[in-house]
Amino acid sequence: MIDNFIRGRFNAWMLAALDDYMHWKYAGIKQELLRNAPSVVVELGPGPGANLRYLPRGTRLIGIEPNKQMHPLLQRRARQLGIDLDLRGLAGEQLDLPSQSVDFVFSSLVLCTVERPERVISEVRRVLKPGGRFACVEHVEAPDGSPIRRLQHAIRGPWKWLFEGCDLCRDTGSTLRSSGFSQVEINPIRLPTMLIPIRHQITAMCVD
Repeated sequence: MIDNFIRGRFNAWMLAALDDYMHWKYAGIKQELLRNAPSVVVELGPGPGANLRYLPRGTRLIGIEPNKQMHPLLQRRARQLGIDLDLRGLAGEQLDLPSQSVDFVFSSLVLCTVERPERVISEVRRVLKPGGRFACVEHVEAPDGSPIRRLQHAIRGPWKWLFEGCDLCRDTGSTLRSSGFSQVEINPIRLPTMLIPIRHQITAMCVD
């Protein structure tokens, strides 16, 4: 419990400190994924609210954020940006939303951290209305034999401990393709970032 509290506080501080840098790196990617978002959005793992700047004022955001150390930062950001925040301190594996109740779910660098990504995606599909969309950006395992892949495997354990379960070696694209969505569009990107282990990433737009 103490260990989780310390890591939770560290990650809340770190994400807040990196906010401007992450905006500089991801703004175009996230703006495109959220360009046609409806007036009600479910975000898995909104953290301190880095993505609220890409939503129109008045958007209702159902924020699924299990790290309670993030909550004050997220609530303050929502007030500043005019976002109607419905904050829920839950994990993505068990959403307290009715089946077929929302049109759009978004996540950013979250499927790498959850314990059971397949279960999270199953829950996303459950709460989406027919034709609803799940958009995400995720870092993934680098190509086989590459120096970055060797680095990912070498530091996988300590990285996972430090960053609340973040697994550097997941093939999230394959997981999404096999999850039962009617349409899955995945675009690989190689992000020039100082965080070398997460340079290989994907964006995905999935339709239920």
